[in-house]
Amino acid sequence: MGLFDDIAELLFPTRCAGCELPGALLCDRCIAALPRVELSGACPRCGAPYGLFVCTECWDREWAFSAGVAFGEFEPPLARAVVLHKDAGERRLAQVLGSMLATQIAAAWPDWPNGVAFVPATRAALRRRGFDHGRAIADAVAHELGVPMLECLTRSRARDQRTLGREARAANVAGTVTATADVSGRILLTDDVFTTGATLDAAAAVLLAAGAQEVRVAAVARTW
Repeated sequence: MGLFDDIAELLFPTRCAGCELPGALLCDRCIAALPRVELSGACPRCGAPYGLFVCTECWDREWAFSAGVAFGEFEPPLARAVVLHKDAGERRLAQVLGSMLATQIAAAWPDWPNGVAFVPATRAALRRRGFDHGRAIADAVAHELGVPMLECLTRSRARDQRTLGREARAANVAGTVTATADVSGRILLTDDVFTTGATLDAAAAVLLAAGAQEVRVAAVARTW
């Protein structure tokens, strides 16, 4: 840490994304409280918690991706960390979130991916936030897994998904994700939050059309 960083830390001390206590981006207490998804009970197709035998999230759906995992449920303190990274610009959380997700991926699918792709932000989101939060997480995941990070997707304008239901989300993302390069092999597609899966599904379909052998998806947090 340089002099500037030392001064910045003195004036604006690092606070926990979960409880706001100073000292770490996520304190030990909040790490222990993370609502982690247990792989042994999760749906193997979409990663929904407790969906191993009967998944109400995807039993009547066909996905372009072949499997999905999530690190944790979209509940505090994980939800707050995701939002602080995405909307409050705490970029240092990308490494924390990406590392946790990579641990879950490695446990679910050891040595599986040949490369990591990500759901890209729209231009409007990039202007608003100043960075692509999905790319930052994917970069950390790729580094942890020791595979290339692929910038092979782009996304045109779409409405903010957060207020939309399942059918509206699917319609909103239809045709908005396109490939900028051919791909091959087994591609891991990452995102920060898996809600209805519409965006991840659309992006997975594009990757398959661009040459991917198989696409699996992974999200830091999962709603259900």
